[in-house]
Amino acid sequence: MYSTETAFVCKSYAFQELAMLYCADCAPETASKTLSKWIRETRGLRSALEECGWKPRQKLLSPKMVGCMVHYLGEP
Repeated sequence: MYSTETAFVCKSYAFQELAMLYCADCAPETASKTLSKWIRETRGLRSALEECGWKPRQKLLSPKMVGCMVHYLGEP
């Protein structure tokens, strides 16, 4: 059977780009705000991201940071 879905690749992403993958039906600004909210509200996610070198308002996420998000939030 043919699938139109592509596999998620854990690579560097712009914050808004990753947010749009998680919130595909939202406007870019809304998606970014939603992802920021999830970072604040998901137990352990913020501290895990900070251990990877993340800082609030950071625009580019490393593959390690993206992997951390996927660990806590699942694949987009």
